Amino acid sequence: MLVATYSVSKHIRVYKVGVDWSGRTFIIEHVKTITDYSSHSQDAGEGGLAAGFPYPEAQLYHLEIVPPAPAIRSKEDFSPLLLGFFCTSSLRDNHPLMGHCPLTSIVRWEMTSIKPTLHPGFSQLASKKSNASNPSELQPELIFRRLPEIDVNSIIVSVQQLNLGTTLAFCLSDGTVEFRNRPGLDLLPPDNSPDRASSLAQVGLEFPSGNPCLYAALSPNACAVIAMDHGEVANLRLMQMPQAYADKTPDNAIVEALAEAFVMQFQISCFGYANYHDDLSATMELFQNEHLREDNSAKASTFLKPFLSDIHRVISVNVDFSGDTKTELYLRNGFHQRMLSMQLSLGYGGEQQHRSLSSKVAFAILQLRWATLTFAMGLKTNPPGVALPADAELKRTETVRSFFGIISWTLSLMNYVIDELFSLAAAIEDNSASEDETANYDAVTDKICELNTPALALLFVSQSRLLFKYNFRFFRNLGVEITQQRPHNPTWRELGSIFSKSPVPLQQFERVLAEVDANVRGVYESEQIPEADRKEIEKGMLITGFVSPRLWPAVEALLTKTLKSLREEVDVAELYFHDASWLGLSDDKASDRWRTEHRLDVIRKVELSKRARLRQCTRCCSVMEDTPPPNWTAGLLVNMWRTCVCGNWWMSMKDEGQKVNGNGYKNGRR
Repeated sequence: MLVATYSVSKHIRVYKVGVDWSGRTFIIEHVKTITDYSSHSQDAGEGGLAAGFPYPEAQLYHLEIVPPAPAIRSKEDFSPLLLGFFCTSSLRDNHPLMGHCPLTSIVRWEMTSIKPTLHPGFSQLASKKSNASNPSELQPELIFRRLPEIDVNSIIVSVQQLNLGTTLAFCLSDGTVEFRNRPGLDLLPPDNSPDRASSLAQVGLEFPSGNPCLYAALSPNACAVIAMDHGEVANLRLMQMPQAYADKTPDNAIVEALAEAFVMQFQISCFGYANYHDDLSATMELFQNEHLREDNSAKASTFLKPFLSDIHRVISVNVDFSGDTKTELYLRNGFHQRMLSMQLSLGYGGEQQHRSLSSKVAFAILQLRWATLTFAMGLKTNPPGVALPADAELKRTETVRSFFGIISWTLSLMNYVIDELFSLAAAIEDNSASEDETANYDAVTDKICELNTPALALLFVSQSRLLFKYNFRFFRNLGVEITQQRPHNPTWRELGSIFSKSPVPLQQFERVLAEVDANVRGVYESEQIPEADRKEIEKGMLITGFVSPRLWPAVEALLTKTLKSLREEVDVAELYFHDASWLGLSDDKASDRWRTEHRLDVIRKVELSKRARLRQCTRCCSVMEDTPPPNWTAGLLVNMWRTCVCGNWWMSMKDEGQKVNGNGYKNGRR
């Protein structure tokens, strides 16, 4: 690690800092002392300061070390840079009313590592002594090479590296943001060319004009900037289309180029910033709300669907789990959560609108994934016939009770899926006069759009089917413990009543899952669909919420044959009146009223009191009670407790008077 300092003696010193982990100490090595950093130096080249920039008034106010970065068009990577920022005016003086025109000069040094060599004669001298070391093996030396200076007609208040260090973004005191390339710090103006997509700014997005500021900071993906003005008031601005597009919609070519630019930035954020892409989703939502409204659904399909499809392609994530897949491998891949989280966020259309179908699919799968992780980490089953010690028995009983909410939610989702499937089956019955498969498929698709239900997709998307089967394996083992080991324990009797009150027995839903799984595999094998096409089919169902027409034989078998036999084994009336409003998947008035009047802990799946202290997810707006994790959460599960089910961080809500409904909307706004 390199550290640059500026001393009282007005010297710039550069140090190498290492860590000795065995001794837990820092190793600091002085590398270079720079005394001649005059911004009007004669050897500065053609980039020296312009006339009228008096050096005595210039002050060094910031040092920045830019680490090495991969080169784009050359074989050698970019070397580290040391940037010194000199200015003739202070931030407080930089105000339009004061008439000052500040000027900043960026003094640059390129740091290259070379390995010194000695004259061959020294090696000959060393060879005469058997105990002499080889003098040619010298330590690499860091060389500082002065580069031409860069002048900016404003004060640079912050610097940020973008695109793996190949681009630098400068926030200026006049409220503007400049993007410059790495080699020569040349400006990168937008070319608005739809033929290529290298960055959001290149495609045409820009920051709206802002007021002069004292400080500004860019978001990790550089599509949002927050600035503090001279009144010490913070203002947030998102990238948006230029003012010329205020009254018109961009054509398809620009929309597609924007989608590719967002895909590229999302890929960089996944590998560089872990799970942070809230600024990207906010910028995309702003673009959709301003330029891709409901009457432009065709253009919306050229933006959202290609974006969600391409993020799977560029990150190379497998979404086909129709074969024999180990659930542990799926759970360990964090990219699935990140892409589902982005899909969930983009489905938010406003405080007065319900989630889109694509967003509901992502929401349900994320909830199932969380349930699977908690069952696997905290609900390990006890082998049959093995008695536990008294203290272990008590701890297990407490653990099982803490899972009542998650178990009830999973069973409620199971009943919701079957109830919605009966509604979809009615669409085929109403269209029974037609023998055209296309007409029946269209009738089911229209019914899905009418209900905005993800039920059919949750059975045919292999991710959710995999999670359902994994969760039910734990439920079966719990059932064995209830009936054989703990029939007289009140906690276990209560758990047994949760299972018995389910309108759809667990065994019947497992049979439905098995038949759907077999029918999907049968379609893939009978039509000899190659693996690449299977992945595209699975990805299409995941990101749209609609089952592929190529799987219609499996859908028809489910809605006509499987459900027909299931109807004879379940109480359809009890299933119809089953309350699934707390799932957050229905759009009826009862569900809207429940989300308005109740608050659901998204982690434990229990209703919270009005006085409970809350944490709120800054992405999906879900809430949880602000309490320490229970005793059974250890290891990885404690880390899971720190983040929402969508993978984002919690925000503490200290104002208990804030109104938060079941959707997580605060005071009616997201």
